[in-house]
Amino acid sequence: MKYFLCALTFLTRIPVGTNNIYEQDDFQKSVYFFPIIGLIIGGILGGSYYLLAKIFPQPVSAALLLLIYVFITGGLHLDGLTDTVDGIYGGRDREDRLRIMRDTHPGAFGVIAAVLVLLLKYSLYTQLDLKLLFYLFAAPVLGRQAMVWLQIIFPYARKEGLGKLFTSYANLPLFAVTTGITLVILISLLKVAGLYLFLLTGIFSLLLAWYFSRMLGGLTGDTYGASCELTEIFALLIALLLV
Repeated sequence: MKYFLCALTFLTRIPVGTNNIYEQDDFQKSVYFFPIIGLIIGGILGGSYYLLAKIFPQPVSAALLLLIYVFITGGLHLDGLTDTVDGIYGGRDREDRLRIMRDTHPGAFGVIAAVLVLLLKYSLYTQLDLKLLFYLFAAPVLGRQAMVWLQIIFPYARKEGLGKLFTSYANLPLFAVTTGITLVILISLLKVAGLYLFLLTGIFSLLLAWYFSRMLGGLTGDTYGASCELTEIFALLIALLLV
């Protein structure tokens, strides 16, 4: 239970009513629960949309849903996206990019990326209907699973950092368990379409991580967050095509 609460506390702003002090081992074992946290986020979004669509016009429902998403996650992954884009587009080499990503002040590239991502997510939310409801459940699961894959497959770019608390490089049991959980969730929700969504988003997230790793000499906590956000958006785009 402690590991689940650790994951929930870090990945969301859902109040858990606990004063636990977590150590590095707790953070690393909490990664097993990342897909479950994604399902909780997806469930909140799906339930919220179902209620909002009965009350408000679609554009208003989409805007409120986006607000709920940012509120639940605290903008954590969006902040990672901002820092990642700032570093990659503003730096001259690996060291310079990593230095820029450490800066707590967002730059022009990062702000533009955040605005475009929010605009794209809002536009996707305006296309939701009951046929797409389970995809709304699935997208956050895939976003958090993408972070797990990246932590296992790609080395960490720095000697220290917040993301290093979670890094589980080459942890095959973690890969097998979380991938299995994600597959069960997707197939339960979407049947065969869930398998297609799993494969396509998996390829996308790994290609994205390969690009980040090539630019930075590894991955960081910021790139984990960026990959989560972009994988979610990609999953919703694929959902529109599948439906």
